[in-house]
Amino acid sequence: MKRTAFRFAALGAVAGLAFAGCASQDAEEPNETPTGEDSAPASPVAPDVDLDQYAAALVTDRDLMGVAHDPPVEGFVDDPVTMYLTLSEFEPSGTCARLLDDLNSFSAPAVGGITAKFVREAPTASPAEEGADEQNRGAGVETMIFETTEPVEPMTIYREIPNACETLSSTEVEGAEATFTKVPGLDALHLEISDGEDVETLAVGGSSVNAQFHMYMTAEQVTLEEAQEMFGAQAEKLRQTFQDQVSTASPTPSEDATATPESTDDAS
Repeated sequence: MKRTAFRFAALGAVAGLAFAGCASQDAEEPNETPTGEDSAPASPVAPDVDLDQYAAALVTDRDLMGVAHDPPVEGFVDDPVTMYLTLSEFEPSGTCARLLDDLNSFSAPAVGGITAKFVREAPTASPAEEGADEQNRGAGVETMIFETTEPVEPMTIYREIPNACETLSSTEVEGAEATFTKVPGLDALHLEISDGEDVETLAVGGSSVNAQFHMYMTAEQVTLEEAQEMFGAQAEKLRQTFQDQVSTASPTPSEDATATPESTDDAS
């Protein structure tokens, strides 16, 4: 059966990073919606966890990320974080299926972190496109900045998935394909789902500093070039914020050296 509008059910049902537990609590809402590179403040919810340090690493540039949701920043402490990337209508196999299973089963205890949601401005519809809400809706962006209790490099899996999955054909929707592309130079992927007529896109991935501080992002309805700019800016802001907070369990030089050539090759 052919669908004329094959699309994601919802961003949250396709990809995300979530935290769970009873210790979660909203961070203090800033007086104004953040703009430019000003990070929204986040008040600590426990004496030994300073959420402001995570909020300081958040990119809030409206031109790049979009308009912040209300509340723009929420904080959590002492909760495990999980990642997931699920595909309906597709049945990955082999290495692709294994990597997606590894991603969906990931869980790590976190010291704390913050989450933020943005909506990027939707393109203006032409008269012929009036009423085409799905094609002209604002694109959602979600960012999480968090610190793990143990050293871990969870984002490197996003550089492996595109090579293993490449293009998947749906067994349930005629002509539907899911194409994975690595975001050049970053631990992120760009996913495009098409039924031959309509196209939906999703970028997902992140970065880590000293195997202790991490950023994770999802962005829907963005081009590969837009994803590279957005994810690159957030990765750099994370690095600038936490590069001097060296973990005693940071990755060894050999691990870093292994990752560098791959990123360079993908970016070329």
